[in-house]
Amino acid sequence: MTRRRSALVDEKQLARFATEVGLDFRIRLGEGAKREGGYTNPNILSSTFEAVVGAYYLDNNRNIDALRPLIEQLFDSVPKDIMVVRSSIDSKNKLQEFVQANGATTPPKYETEQIGGMSHAPEFLAKVYVNGKIYGEGKGRNKKDAEKEAAADALAKLKKRGLL
Repeated sequence: MTRRRSALVDEKQLARFATEVGLDFRIRLGEGAKREGGYTNPNILSSTFEAVVGAYYLDNNRNIDALRPLIEQLFDSVPKDIMVVRSSIDSKNKLQEFVQANGATTPPKYETEQIGGMSHAPEFLAKVYVNGKIYGEGKGRNKKDAEKEAAADALAKLKKRGLL
C-alpha cells in the first residue's frame, strides 16, 4: 500500500491530476511565472491540486466522504503497473524499505533547511538520519528534491559498503 500511495501523491502525478480536472489554466499567476511556464510547472500544479483538495475537505467540515468520489476516480485512472514502476525507483522508498528490512525501530528522519538561493529559486540541504546517525546528504531546489537526493546519497554509501 505504501508504494501505491506514494505513487499517487508523487508531484508529477498530482500535476497530472490538476491538469485532468482543469486547474492548469485556472491558476492566477504573475507575469514572470507565466513566462517561465508556470501553467505546466509540476510543482505549481501539484501544490494547487493539494490546496484545492484541502480546501474542499475543510469546506465540507473535514468529511473525507465528500472527497472520496473525486479522489477515487482520479486514483483509479492511474494504471497500476506505472505506479509500481515509478515508486520502486524512488530513493526515499528504497531507503525506508532497507531500514525496515534491517531492523531499525524508526523510519529514516530528514532534516531540511534552506541554505541559499533567491526567494523565487531557493536551494535546500537535507540530511537523512537512521537511529540518530547521519546516512546521507542532498541538495535540491525544494525540500522534497533535497530529501530524495539525501536518500540517494545514503543508498549509494550503503551500496559502496556492500550492504545493499
